[in-house]
Amino acid sequence: METKEEKQDKLDQAVQLCQIHCERMNFARGKLQHYFPLTRERFLQMEPEKMSYFDQLIFRFSKLQDSMGKKLFPSLLNYLEEDTRGIPFIDILEKLEELQFLESKDKWIQLRETRNIVTHEYPFVTQEVIDGLNLLNNHSRDLSDIWKLMKEKIRKVSRNSPGID
Repeated sequence: METKEEKQDKLDQAVQLCQIHCERMNFARGKLQHYFPLTRERFLQMEPEKMSYFDQLIFRFSKLQDSMGKKLFPSLLNYLEEDTRGIPFIDILEKLEELQFLESKDKWIQLRETRNIVTHEYPFVTQEVIDGLNLLNNHSRDLSDIWKLMKEKIRKVSRNSPGID
């Protein structure tokens, strides 16, 4: 049985990890903002350095969503004394929605679909790559907003979390 302090430590670590991923995702999106909406011409003429920011955006979007789903959500629910052992992920999302830490489980699922689209590279299907990156631009903002809301709510239930600033 974990102590309250151990639960707090796990929650703090998950929060800090998510914060790093979110900051770096937002940095990459900021470097690319003037390219959106991305067109075929802009995409094909982009220098390798700028393309690397797309890689960073994709990577950090994926890492933020994975870290939230695999680390933050379980540690938050554990901290709140909610039993999540053996329950499907959709039920975890529903519980977070019920507790008002997540506005919409459906939005989370939509973001997961975007993640799956942009993590598969199809170099010969340029228009699909461009469409996916345009979607990622919008959905990375949404994920950042979800993180900000969740962080604020965690701050309220966990007053002594040093990593929540």
